[in-house]
Amino acid sequence: MHILDALWDNIAQYQDDFSRVLIFLPSNRAIKSVEKKIVDNVGHAVVLPNLVPLGNGVEDEEGKDDIDTMSNQERIIILARLLSMDANVKNMAAALPIARDFVRMQDYLENEGVKIQDINWAELIDDKYASHFQNKARILDIIKQLPNDRLTTTQKRNDGIRAWIKHFDEYDCVIVCGSTASVPATADLMEAVAKNKNGKIILSGKISGKEEDFELDTNPYHAENEFLKRLGLSFKDVQTLDVGKSEVMDMMNIAFSNSGEHIDSNIENIKLIECAKESEEAAVVAEITSRSIQQNKSVLIITPDAAANQRIKIEMFRRDIEADFSSGLAGGMTDLGRAILNLFDYWREESPRDFESKYAQSGYNLFDMLVRFVDENTDYVFQPNFKIENEDDIAIWQAIKNTAEILCANDIVLNVADARAIVADAVNSVTVRLKKAEDCKVCVLGTIESRMQSADVIILTGLNEEMFPTVGYKNAWLPRAIAKQVGLPSPNRKVSLMALDFMNLSCANEVYWLRSKQSGENLTTESRFLSRVRVACGDIINDKDILKSVRDMDNVEYEPLDYSAPMPPIDKSDVWVTELDLLIHNPYAFYVRHILRLKPKDDYWVLPDARQFGNCVHNAVEETEDYSASNLIREMDKRALEILPQNSILFYFWHKRFEEFAPWLEKYLKNQTNLQKETEGHINIMGRNVWARADIVTDEGVADIKTGEMPSKKQLKEGMAPQLPLEGFMWQMGAFKNVKPNVSLVPVLQFLHLKKGEEGFPPGYEGETAQEMIDNTVAKIKELFGQYSTDKVAEYEYRESVGRKYHEFDDLARKSD
Repeated sequence: MHILDALWDNIAQYQDDFSRVLIFLPSNRAIKSVEKKIVDNVGHAVVLPNLVPLGNGVEDEEGKDDIDTMSNQERIIILARLLSMDANVKNMAAALPIARDFVRMQDYLENEGVKIQDINWAELIDDKYASHFQNKARILDIIKQLPNDRLTTTQKRNDGIRAWIKHFDEYDCVIVCGSTASVPATADLMEAVAKNKNGKIILSGKISGKEEDFELDTNPYHAENEFLKRLGLSFKDVQTLDVGKSEVMDMMNIAFSNSGEHIDSNIENIKLIECAKESEEAAVVAEITSRSIQQNKSVLIITPDAAANQRIKIEMFRRDIEADFSSGLAGGMTDLGRAILNLFDYWREESPRDFESKYAQSGYNLFDMLVRFVDENTDYVFQPNFKIENEDDIAIWQAIKNTAEILCANDIVLNVADARAIVADAVNSVTVRLKKAEDCKVCVLGTIESRMQSADVIILTGLNEEMFPTVGYKNAWLPRAIAKQVGLPSPNRKVSLMALDFMNLSCANEVYWLRSKQSGENLTTESRFLSRVRVACGDIINDKDILKSVRDMDNVEYEPLDYSAPMPPIDKSDVWVTELDLLIHNPYAFYVRHILRLKPKDDYWVLPDARQFGNCVHNAVEETEDYSASNLIREMDKRALEILPQNSILFYFWHKRFEEFAPWLEKYLKNQTNLQKETEGHINIMGRNVWARADIVTDEGVADIKTGEMPSKKQLKEGMAPQLPLEGFMWQMGAFKNVKPNVSLVPVLQFLHLKKGEEGFPPGYEGETAQEMIDNTVAKIKELFGQYSTDKVAEYEYRESVGRKYHEFDDLARKSD
């Protein structure tokens, strides 16, 4: 029997008119469960009771909407501004996390009925405390500068909870189910219910044991016991509902007492799986879920950690398992959120002045600026892309709009770094709930949402200390004794509540307890909950079969690597002369580049190198008609500044090189006739098109601008450096635009070698020497095409060659294996 059954037993008599019943429940998800229970039991459409999640006020309360409240975001922004004036904080971006922590402290105090404006921090934390606590006390006084003429959202919520009390007489039955009365406003409500003639309170668990155990703030029944004491009662006054035999709950009550008693308890419904690491734990969750689905069982997975939630989501996706993840998605993880934050990163890192201009044009309203940019922008590409009409993103836009209005109302103008931090804070304050599939048999919930939930199989994950359980609110600003004195809740409150959740959830028919022995690089300590169970009833059944199944998935049968050179089908596709250089020196590199069409990506962290330096020169020469040295330097500088980091010392050295060879380029370019730059042409050799893009073509021949090493005369004569000789061959055959074919003429093959320390360019190759280079290179290419472009295809073997460009694909060739 489940707590839902107990609730039904107490309301069944009102099924003729459930509208006379008011029920308070722990969460919206609990409401869904109760609705389903009622409809299933009644068997037809029915008017439901008034089901209210604890924390919600009266919907139609008169004057409720007229109450002026200060939102959490407004408090955070005002506090961040005040904190940024402190010399140790300096800016809004640094102040934001402190401000958020202050607001959280204020909320906890207000929950306990304490007004933070009434606290004298300096008097509380005097000279008997460490100086760092005294310094923090002075900073805490900033909270008092918040306007106190409006309610905070926490105060409004607590007032709304208490407002229900005056409406109890409107109902024949008022029930609070599944709550522990751990928050004062809820405890006030529950006290009123308990004292009402029509009121009932259904507590979870099975409270029994010694009074002194319940006094400990880590005990599962601590909050319930405190509530009973408030009513002048003890646990002996609580009526036990008949939910059937429950050996697990009886065992748990002994385990969580401090009696040290050992019992022989039958807990065969529970199995423990201890994984090596967190990723394996997520895989085990997916394996248990998969097996359960095959048996047509429902599954409830409890994870107290957002990161674990994400790991489980990935494993479910891999196995194509549809699951209902309750946590939703933080606004900063949505496409819209990421795109907006990436835009601010671009402004901050690349174009702060552009931000300042757009911000000013929008009247220093961040929301207006973003909306205008999205509407009018034509150049910037949002990454990732997003749909402006997406309904799920409305809450994110609203959060940004509210934040912008708060900034404007308080005359706060931001720089780009602070704006990025403020927008990130606003965006991440939103949780986008994912659409839940109907009748989904797998749910992944946190501990609070799991209350009053049931399933055929329950999996409790993360059963390590600092995870399950984890302590609650930790205050870094106050000594522990002072925190208790001013009314802040004990960090152990959460431990107590998680202990009760652990006990209740472990009573299902089939339960798995999961933990990982390692988190990141650190060894973990098993949950105190598991340790208590071991002490009470000895070893827990360890399910090794599921763990073995998961590990066997990674034990792939050994297959020796195939180190043989690739032999793809005949290739007669068009080829560029630069690729033929790879075919000559390292056929494997040609295979990867030309046939597989793979290119190595530039390393983000590596500064621009000789290749980018050469591109600056090529682009400057190609795109200008003014060949004066001064203009060439200006054009090359311009392109260098586009790719080099701001204020890069590398620009100084590049600029000096530009100054050295610009006069040589001026002299050469101005002396040419019929000059063509970056000219494409192609020639057919053995039925295969060979393409080239010559740097310079003139009436006399072709020239290649070289910023790196230049091939030797010997390499050119042997056909081992094919680019310039093949371009000369194309010149002879009239393959370039505006060049007439004339095989009797021999072109000049000129390298414009921009080498440091040299005076001018080396002389070009002419006459018989140039013709020998052309003939031998064409013969070499015909030989290669005979090997790789006919029926007898040669292997594209890996060859050791001198030169960085021939080694770009060494990792794919497994050269070092």
